[in-house]
Amino acid sequence: MMRMLASRACTLKELALEFEVSPRQVHRDLGEIEAEGHPLTALDEPGEKLWQLPLGYKGLPQIAISPYELMSLHMGKSHLAYLNSTPFVDDLDSVIAKVEAGLPAKVANHLERISRVFAPMQVPVRSYGKQKEVLNHLRKALLLQRTVILDHCKPGFDKPVAHRVDPYVLLLYQCGLYVAGYSHRAKALRMFAIERIRGLDLSEHRFEMPADFSWESQSGRLFGLIEEPSKTVRIWFSPDVAYLMKERQWHPTQSLKQQKDRSVVVTFQAGGLDEMTSWVLSWGADAKVLSPPELIESVRSRLEAARKQYSPSK
Repeated sequence: MMRMLASRACTLKELALEFEVSPRQVHRDLGEIEAEGHPLTALDEPGEKLWQLPLGYKGLPQIAISPYELMSLHMGKSHLAYLNSTPFVDDLDSVIAKVEAGLPAKVANHLERISRVFAPMQVPVRSYGKQKEVLNHLRKALLLQRTVILDHCKPGFDKPVAHRVDPYVLLLYQCGLYVAGYSHRAKALRMFAIERIRGLDLSEHRFEMPADFSWESQSGRLFGLIEEPSKTVRIWFSPDVAYLMKERQWHPTQSLKQQKDRSVVVTFQAGGLDEMTSWVLSWGADAKVLSPPELIESVRSRLEAARKQYSPSK
């Protein structure tokens, strides 16, 4: 409660709702804070009093953190290694340093081991060090709901195109960063890869989030990032990889049907033909598309093209 009061002025009702206690209990807690000598002030505003500690008050109690909670922080950092040199990892490093600076000795003794417990596996990553200024402007735009003008360069093109965008969400997908938002140029929701943004300016215009926007419901229709109409997808997987289908959720709408030979048929509703094609091909002979026809043809044509690459030269 003291940390909340040191960040902003609050009413009795707001504190009660935040900490799920009665207003009477909040009043008792405020009395204890005052009795302990903390500089709590009450401002008489129309309707209800506002309670507050000085902003940035230094007399807050020390954060109690266990070795396992600290491990969780370091786990999060280890899985964001591909975002090194971005403001997100810089801020996370700052948070961890502040927490570690006030650790009791029994927890501090575990620091060296904790920092080495998690090690991410090598995956193809993109470097975002050069995008630091873009990300600084973008996170401010996301927080304050400000329209941006970004210069985006499509793959294979040298000249970027300016887009006026209301940024809704920042996506982390397969070790990549994408911003999704309303494009005034396309008059529709669009997605932009951060590494392809050559410049970004923050406007003074504040946009309102659409009341019906939900990325969770939006992404439920996709297999990856590509927006396409959903189709019923059915894929057979061999007994050798069936356990992987059972142990993981590959799509929110996924269902599985066990076959007599221990193979499984996975069914889900999604769009994104190219992304599904690549995924099916990654399983080699252990996967066979049963429907829709468009996906069957896409996989077949890719396999045929690959076969020609390895045909003996005449």
